[in-house]
Amino acid sequence: MADSSAIDNALVTKLGSDSALLTLCPNGAYMDEAPAGMTSFVIVSLADQADAQKFGGRAFEDALYQVEARIRSDVATANAIARAAEVRIEALLEDQPLTVSGYAWMTTHRESRIRLVEVDDADTSIRWYRRGGNYRLLMSPV
Repeated sequence: MADSSAIDNALVTKLGSDSALLTLCPNGAYMDEAPAGMTSFVIVSLADQADAQKFGGRAFEDALYQVEARIRSDVATANAIARAAEVRIEALLEDQPLTVSGYAWMTTHRESRIRLVEVDDADTSIRWYRRGGNYRLLMSPV
């Protein structure tokens, strides 16, 4: 049986291995949370997921991922970097195949965009520029 976590890992690996995105977000890409002390990174979170069934198993997995660059305000030109990272994330994901062992890619597309400024919980003088999107990813077990 195909391992759904392999989809998560492949998505994070794709984002975290792109040299252009790493130039903008040098701390890398992570599932759900980045290590403490990071200032420029990409976070991938599973926002929603449903399996479509067929006789004898799963026809496909339909997942909605929240994918966003997070740049701390003390990084020079943080807002511009976040905007550029959002553009790069879209170039990497929108209608681009994802290779995952045990799965066949069906589609990836953005359903909505994310643009927020968040006040840091620990230090209210720090802001986090958050940009990206909610991406629908459909994969079929092979």
